Amino acid sequence: MAGIMSRHKYEAAAHSTVVLTTIPFLMPARSASPASPPPSPRISSSRLSLYNISQAFIRIRRLRQRGQIVSTSGPEPITHPCLFDAVSRRKVSVSRGDQFVCVSAVDVPKLLRACRLALLDQARTIGANVLVEEQWCVSIIPPKNRADGPYKVQVRYSASAARSDRHDPGRPVALDQSKGVPGLMTILKRTE
Repeated sequence: MAGIMSRHKYEAAAHSTVVLTTIPFLMPARSASPASPPPSPRISSSRLSLYNISQAFIRIRRLRQRGQIVSTSGPEPITHPCLFDAVSRRKVSVSRGDQFVCVSAVDVPKLLRACRLALLDQARTIGANVLVEEQWCVSIIPPKNRADGPYKVQVRYSASAARSDRHDPGRPVALDQSKGVPGLMTILKRTE
């Protein structure tokens, strides 16, 4: 028994010597405690669950959407003042949604004019010559990775097409509400 005890004491002494010599390199600020095991380097399986991964993707999408620039004409449809009393009673709702890919800048008034002009052409095919009760919404998604990458712009324009003895003003309503990205805009692509 004495031989076993002495061998056990020898192993304990050797173990404590090893622990004392290696601990300063692994944990310089802590004191060695033989009762607490070292932390496990493995990642727990609960952190890699499908739910946590999907939540991470949702958070990334929300952070990306926070960078969007959104501007609208307002909560209510607007009619140009020159057309208040000179419009027929019969009106037809028309709307249009366009997506643009732009580089360097986003000139929202120009994009709104282009979308409104296409909407007025659509209204002319049904016999109308003016747009009233107009409303628009523009959403600008900045480049994902690079500062010089393309901007994705979504324009939604809706109005009522009507007949009038006056000319259409030819400009969108509430242009002072538009927010864009300053600079010289180049349109790479336009889709309806």
